[in-house]
Amino acid sequence: MPKKVLILSTIVVALLGVAAYRVFITPTTADAPINSYLKGEMAKLTLPEEPMMLPSHEIIFEDGSKAPLSSLKGKAMLVNLWASWCAPCRAEMKELANLQHELGGENFEVVAITVDRGGIPQAEETLEEWGIEGLALYAEPTMKIAFDLADGALPTSYVVGRDGEVKALFLGPLKWDKPEALELFKALAAGKI
Repeated sequence: MPKKVLILSTIVVALLGVAAYRVFITPTTADAPINSYLKGEMAKLTLPEEPMMLPSHEIIFEDGSKAPLSSLKGKAMLVNLWASWCAPCRAEMKELANLQHELGGENFEVVAITVDRGGIPQAEETLEEWGIEGLALYAEPTMKIAFDLADGALPTSYVVGRDGEVKALFLGPLKWDKPEALELFKALAAGKI
């Protein structure tokens, strides 16, 4: 094999290795309080590269009232963007309901926001069809929030502290009711993260 081909092959393999590392390894900072909770299923979470606050996109509440998502600041949250036509969304919805059932209350809430055009009525119908109970209904039927925060990809989830700061995020479904997830969200609700 000629020397130039060998050198070129080595460079290509090295570049592919760096690219794979950036895609599959969660970026963390050594002093991030969340690091000790990133194990098991939660090790798949990505930390924001720069500080990120809960966005101010207007959402519709179950009673029909509207307010910015940022108005929910003050409690720890798992904000999840979903839609009825999204198969991966359906795959994780039971786990989201389990997490809300287990930890939901004054200090923590799963905020599952549908981006379906049908809004709250469609969300009610969909969750009933899927056999999901215990989640409050939120909607943003323009899908602007999904495009602004996740380039339209669903499901997308944000781990948000009581201060309104996004601590971690994930694109795709996760097992949100696993013991390691419960440990992370208990710490988040207690203000340790």
